[in-house]
Amino acid sequence: MYREVDAGNLDGYIDDFANNAHLRFGSGPLIEGKSAVREALARGHRAHGMRHRIRDAWEVGDTTIVEFDAEWIMPDAEIHAFPAVTIYERSADGLVTSMRVYLDPPD
Repeated sequence: MYREVDAGNLDGYIDDFANNAHLRFGSGPLIEGKSAVREALARGHRAHGMRHRIRDAWEVGDTTIVEFDAEWIMPDAEIHAFPAVTIYERSADGLVTSMRVYLDPPD
């Protein structure tokens, strides 16, 4: 999934989400439903490029925790780098039902 994210290819990974998926970035609002999740992710792709370097990942049942270093490449080529964690929950058929992203990008 992160290869597709870093390539800016939302169509390459949105089908990994269930129709009833929800997404939350830190303390931001809960985003519910695949189309709302798609639009939220698309806003990120429109705002900046992304690179993720996976540091570690843990799987317990249907939950995956991914620790990574992220870089946002801004339109002016400035790079904002920071650590982050995402927690995914998946349905029995492997689709993402919940994605919670915890990050603290620099100003």
